[in-house]
This record gives sequence, structure tokens and C-alpha cells, in this order.
Amino acid sequence: MQIRPYACACALAFSLPALAEEVLPKIEIAGARYDQRSEETAASLVVGRTELMRHGDRSLGDALRRVPGITIGDGGGRTSDIRLRGLGNGYTQVLLNGVAAPSGFSLESLAPELIERVEIVRGASAATSMQAIAGSVNIVLRKSATRRQSTIKAGLDTQHGRRAPSLSGEVSGKSDAFSYSVPVSLSYAPVPAPSREEETAPGLRRSTRLNEVNTARLASLSPRANWKLANGDTVGLQAFISNSRSATDAWASETTHIGAPTLHPQRAAVLNMAAVWLRTDLEWARSLGEGARIEAKGGIHRSRRESDFEFGDMINGRRGPALNLVTSDLREGGYHLGATWTRPLGRGHVLSAGWDGAHTTRSQTRVGNERDAVDEAPQLSDNRYRGVINRFGAFAQDGWEINSAWSLSIGARWETLRTSVAEAGVAAVSQRSAIPAPVLQALYKPAAGHQLRAGLARTYKAPTMARLIPRRYTADNNNSATNPHSEGNPALRPEKAWGLDIGYDRQVGKDGLLAASAYVRKIDDVTVTRLFQDGTEWVSTPANQGRASARGIALEAKLPLPGFAQASLNGNMARNWSRIDKVAGPDNRLAEQSPLMASVGIDVRTGFLAQLAFGASFTYGRGARTRYAPEWRESNGGTRLLDMYVLWGAGKQTRLRLGLTDVLDRPRVSESYYGSRSTRRELMPGTTLRITFEHDFERPK
Repeated sequence: MQIRPYACACALAFSLPALAEEVLPKIEIAGARYDQRSEETAASLVVGRTELMRHGDRSLGDALRRVPGITIGDGGGRTSDIRLRGLGNGYTQVLLNGVAAPSGFSLESLAPELIERVEIVRGASAATSMQAIAGSVNIVLRKSATRRQSTIKAGLDTQHGRRAPSLSGEVSGKSDAFSYSVPVSLSYAPVPAPSREEETAPGLRRSTRLNEVNTARLASLSPRANWKLANGDTVGLQAFISNSRSATDAWASETTHIGAPTLHPQRAAVLNMAAVWLRTDLEWARSLGEGARIEAKGGIHRSRRESDFEFGDMINGRRGPALNLVTSDLREGGYHLGATWTRPLGRGHVLSAGWDGAHTTRSQTRVGNERDAVDEAPQLSDNRYRGVINRFGAFAQDGWEINSAWSLSIGARWETLRTSVAEAGVAAVSQRSAIPAPVLQALYKPAAGHQLRAGLARTYKAPTMARLIPRRYTADNNNSATNPHSEGNPALRPEKAWGLDIGYDRQVGKDGLLAASAYVRKIDDVTVTRLFQDGTEWVSTPANQGRASARGIALEAKLPLPGFAQASLNGNMARNWSRIDKVAGPDNRLAEQSPLMASVGIDVRTGFLAQLAFGASFTYGRGARTRYAPEWRESNGGTRLLDMYVLWGAGKQTRLRLGLTDVLDRPRVSESYYGSRSTRRELMPGTTLRITFEHDFERPK
């Protein structure tokens, strides 16, 4: 991998104070704080840095679990993903600094300390890619600070009796024409994941206890610098580097009550993985006079993931000779470019137009040496894949402030998507899709503190590289209809949707809010999971299948508590429905959709005991059963999460934070059914105790 450009970028970021002296100063006049939620035509929610860090979470995914309207999926055992509207993986567009995050991006690689804010937009905008059927989540990395400051944070987590330390810090500074920040995050996490499994069928009943320890070492760095040049131009440079090493040690013990055991009733597996993810972004902006402005963005990203997997039997309580040895190598890279021109036209009109594009390539190999028993000849395999995704979009949009009560946004975007996937020795499969995407949004303010919104847009969901490349992930033991292999589909097409959103917001006092919203989506070429037999082996793969619909309502409240100077109660509830036209019978819904989500939280800040603050949040997600075919369905048991925290020194330079995560410690249940055969899995997550110490250092100018 070529890392020299990134090393140069990081070196430049660390040496920025010296460069700042060559830039002429510029006078800056601060204006009133812009309230995005009340002023934008598209319904949005901004979660700031303070709220993300409130519970002392180690990863961004953990912090987002408490945000209204967001659920975090487990990503099928790989990386977790962000979901809006209760819709499953891929329906929510995830942006990093306003640009689509590449597929190598992981929520686990981002500590909340590296984040400035998270913008949640439930509608669509012509200025960004329309890959937002459920909405968009824009993760804005840490901006340059407003003063010269250093921060250090040390934490210790305890889960299932294992300790996980973490350390993070930031150095930042600012002058008249230059600012910079260098956040760093280090962590070590040995996380046990005990689980059990029950398998039943006519004449069969087996139970299995599984023990797994996932040990992860992670280092992340996100330096950023901003310049204000003498001619008024602004330039921003940001890099993000993540280096992780993980090891999974798993072993299972099976008990057969009725019927025959599996081929490997006492088994063990070891997975070692090393991953590096690099990204550099460059931004430039210039004022053109008469309120006109031009902005340009560009960047590159690279990632590499190498893994070694070993599977075999346990003999007398010890790991026996390896039966399956699999080595994988995944390399992905690409670039993105874009520019936007904005100009006021008078009479409340603001015209914007621009273009953006991205190019991504992935090469992936899998080399295997596999057998069922020690005395068998191994089956050798060497699979190599290459995938390419090209996206280009152009847009124009008119934002019209008709009067103080009415605002209208009318736009159109044309986007093309080209995918090509090839396996060594097999002809490439190529797809081209053109998506014309109009968007119309309206905002009406009947009185101060009241907003009514409506939006109509054409959006789509593009297939990811992981779902396109036909690399097969195998079940090493007991392959069946309820435990199938999985592989991608190079012929997968984008899903396209028409969507209508409506909403009402009512501001209550300075920080209070009451809100209600509803949405409807009509989806073409919906992606479903299909199950088939390849010889004697069962395999699942994604495929396009006709039309689907989704709809839902949501309520949200944030209210100050009477009698408390600084205390608030927040809550939300969302009810979702969906249906796939070509699936008959009950339990017909989009995969992984949560039908009911709700949360309630309280935060209190007192002026005594060294500025004591404390709070708690409870999140509920109702389980659901999803039918893929008349004889095949899956279900999950839902979630019940209770988190609590206490903070000493709120608003002070030195802070001590104590937190409890997943206090209820309820098992995560999932089930798979095929005809009369069923497999039930229970994962015991465990309560986490977290202690964090934070200190800010003011540095002299």
C-alpha cells in the first residue's frame, strides 16, 4: 500500500503552526448562531460533541444508540451500521464531512472525541447524493478549535470481568488566519461474547454453548488545519488514519439430545485481522462578490484488510490440528471530487448548482486449504475478485424564501452509477443505472416557534461492494437452511424509491421541543435475501425482487423539568410498517426493519458537589419476524438497553465520569426457520462499567 501521501499530509498537519505565520490576518465578525433544525427546509437534527460524549462511550456507534430515530445494526458480525426509519442496512446514507463514506469506513474506528457533530437529515437534498431512501447521517470530524488548548482523556471499561483501557487527547490552536487540531485515540478492548444455540427439527434437538473473546487494538488520528488567505479564500485540510489489530478466539461445545451430532461437535476457531484505513480531504472556498460563492472538495481513500482464519476440532479440551486454513486480503481505494456554485438571485431566491463524482476499486483474494477430517485430502482454492464502482452526479437547486413564513426548495439531480465485478477466469458482470432525481421541499412557519414541513423526492439505494463481489463466506460446521453460506451478487441493481415526508416542530422555551413526523416510501427493485442449494450446500445471496412499500410515524419531545435549573427530559417513539409485493403470508416486511422503537432519557446538572451532572436513558426496540419465502423466515427478539452516567466537574477543566452500559444485561435473541427446522441463538452482551478521567490544559499564546 502506498502510504507516503498520507504520511506527508500528517506531517504537514503537525507542522501547521509554522506555516500560519506566512498567512495574512483577517478580521472575523461573529454572527448569531444558526439553528439548522428551525431554518432548513429539510427536517434535520444536529447532535453536538457534548451530547455525544455525555456517557463516555468508546465508539461513535455506542454514542448514537441513544439519538432519537437512530438504531445501530450489528452488521452481520462485521461492522455496525447506522439506520434511520427502522430500515435495515444500506437505506441510510452515511456521509463523512459531507462526502459519502467509503465501504471500508467503520463506526468502531471513530471515538466520540474525534467528532465535531452529527447531522441527521430525514429528507433528501439535490446537493448530495440521493442514496438516502431512509435519510442521511453526516458525521463531521473534529474542526479546528477556537482557542489554544490541550485535552487528555483516560478511561477503563470492565465487561465480563475483563478490563479495557483507552487513552485519547487533542492538541489545538488558533490565530487570526489559521487554526488546527490534532485529535488522537488509542484503545485496547478484550470483549467476551458468550452465547448459546438451540437447533430443532423432526427427530433432532441439539444445544451448543459458544465462547468467544474478541480482542481489538485500535489507534486513530484525525489532524485538521484551516487557513484564511489574504484574498478571502479559505482552505481546509483533514486526514483520518485508523490502524487496528483484532483477534477472535472462539470455541464451542455441542450436546445432542435427539438425533445425530454435527461433524464437529467440539470445535474451535481463531481469526486474526489487521486493517488500515486512510483518508485525506481538501476543501477550498472563495467568495465571488454579490453574495456568490464557489466551493470545491476532493480527497482520496485507501484501506487494506488482511486476515488469517483457522478452524479445527477440540481434542481433550485442547485445540487439535487445523482442518480449515483460509487467508484473505482485501484492498480498496478511490477518490472523490466535487464543486458547488451558489448565488443569490434576488426576491428571496438562492440558486446553487454543481457536480460530484467518486471512483472506487476493490481487489479481494481468498486462499483456502480445507477438509472435513485430518485423514482427508485437503481441497485447495484460490479465488480472486475485482470490483469497480463509478458514480457521477450533477444538480441544480433553487432555495426560495417567499416571505417570513414560507420557504421553498426545488431541485433536480441526475446521477449515474456504473458497477463492474469480475472473478479470475470469469467474464466481468457490468451494470449501468441512470437515476433522475427531482426533489421538492417546503417549510411553513405559521407562528414563532412553529414549523410545518413537507418534502417529495426520488432516492435510491446503491449496492455496496461487499454485496456485489461473489466471495463466499462459509459456515465451517453444520451448513443448513438455517445456517447457510453467504455470497454477493454481481448482477445486483440499485433500489429506486419515491418518498413523501411531512413533519411538525414546536419549540418550547429556549431548549424544549415537541415534534411529529410521518413518511411513505414506494420502492422498486427491492433487494431481498434468497436461499438456494449449490449441490448439497445451502447459500444465501441478495437479489432484486419487484416492489415494496414502507411507511411510519414518529413523535419526539425534549422538555425542561420544572423545579430544576438545568434538567431536561427527552423521549421519542417511532412506529414503522413495510411490505414486499411478491412475498405472501404473514410477517411480510423489509428485512431487519424495527416495527417499534422508543426511548426516554433524563439529564440533570446541579451547581453543587463540584458541578455534579447525572442522567439515564432507556431504549426499547420491539422484535419482529421477517418472511423471505413461504418456508423461510427469521426473527429477532428486540432490544432493551438501560444506560446511566454520573459526571463530577461538569463545565470544569478536570472531570471524572462514571458510566454503566446495558444495565439490564438482556440476551440478544435471534431465530431462523426453514419449514419445520429452527435455530435459536442467544448472545449475552454483559453490563459494562466505565470510568473516565478528563482534563483540559489551557496553553499560553
